[in-house]
Amino acid sequence: MVQSEGGDSILDGKKHVRVTNDMKDGVLIYLHCRSKNDDLGVHVIANGEFQEWSFKDNLGDTTLFWCSMDAYNVQMSFEVYSAKTDSAKCDKQCYRSLRKDGAYFYYQFQNIWKKELSWTIHEPPTMPPAF
Repeated sequence: MVQSEGGDSILDGKKHVRVTNDMKDGVLIYLHCRSKNDDLGVHVIANGEFQEWSFKDNLGDTTLFWCSMDAYNVQMSFEVYSAKTDSAKCDKQCYRSLRKDGAYFYYQFQNIWKKELSWTIHEPPTMPPAF
């Protein structure tokens, strides 16, 4: 779990993005998130855990973060936060859920999760029983 330091609060004008591994069944996610100015590094996120970071939007609403994800057979890059479009989805707290069938974004003002990206995570092959 990666969190911002220093006691950031919702009142400080910062955005907070949280990306949670909701894949179940022990699926690990290798997640590398970055913007034009910040590289958050590669993090291994176990089921139920999350990566979270805070930032202030640039003037002109040009802030953009994207992530590269690797989980079993799926490698995907996707936009995880865009100041231009996310103002309609979230205010200060922006939640993302990575699931076996895709990425879901929480629409705070409608109080619903919407699927934004689709993929399929297949289970790894199981070993046959030893005799």
